[in-house]
Amino acid sequence: MDQKSLRYDIRTAKKKGAARKLRRSGKIPSIIYGRHAPVLIAVDEHEFSSKFKTVSESTIITLKSEKDSYDVLVKDYQEDIIKGKILHIDFYEIERGKPVRTHVPIRLEGAPIGVREGGLLESLTHEVEIECLPKNLPETIRIDVSGLGVGHSVHVRDIPEMEGIKFHTPADMVICTIVRKREAEVAEEEEEVALEEAEVQEEVEKEE
Repeated sequence: MDQKSLRYDIRTAKKKGAARKLRRSGKIPSIIYGRHAPVLIAVDEHEFSSKFKTVSESTIITLKSEKDSYDVLVKDYQEDIIKGKILHIDFYEIERGKPVRTHVPIRLEGAPIGVREGGLLESLTHEVEIECLPKNLPETIRIDVSGLGVGHSVHVRDIPEMEGIKFHTPADMVICTIVRKREAEVAEEEEEVALEEAEVQEEVEKEE
C-alpha cells in the first residue's frame, strides 16, 4: 500500500464565486465526508497534480493541516477536460482497522501468446470493486496475460487470491480476452452500424 500526504486549508465560503476565486489562486475546492460532518477544504493544485498523476480510488491520502489530519480516498472529482484541470474533489474519510470498500484499477502485464499468433487483446474490465482493511489496499491489481492464447479469457475468478481482500465484482466478469482479428473487425463494424442507426433515429425524432 502506497500512501501519500497532502496539505489542506479550511474554507468557509460556499458560494460559486468563492470557488472560482480559489481556483484562480491555484487551489482546488474540496470536501471531506464519511465518519464525521462534511469538512470544506482546499488543496494546492500544483502539489496535488505533482503527487498524483492519475486520480484513483485505491490510493490512501493523508490530508494534513496545522491542527488535524485525515486518512482519505478520492471518491469523486470534477474535471475540466479541455484545460486538463481538476475543479473539485470529494474525499472519503476512512478509519484504520475498519474495512473499506472501493474500486481498484487492473493492469495487464506481459505479451500474450495469442497476440504473437495474430490475435488481438481486448481489455473489457478496467477496475474491480473490493473490500479490505486499509493496510491491505493495493493501488493496482496486476494480471499476467503472457500465457493467454487466441479464444481464451481472464475472468475475475481467475485473479490469484489476495490476503484479506474480498471481491465484490461478479466472478464471471470478463477482464480481458484474445480474439481473432476478423472477429474484432466484425464487432467494430456492428458497433459503427448501431451508432449510425441511433443517430438516424435521433434525427427522425427531432423532426417529429
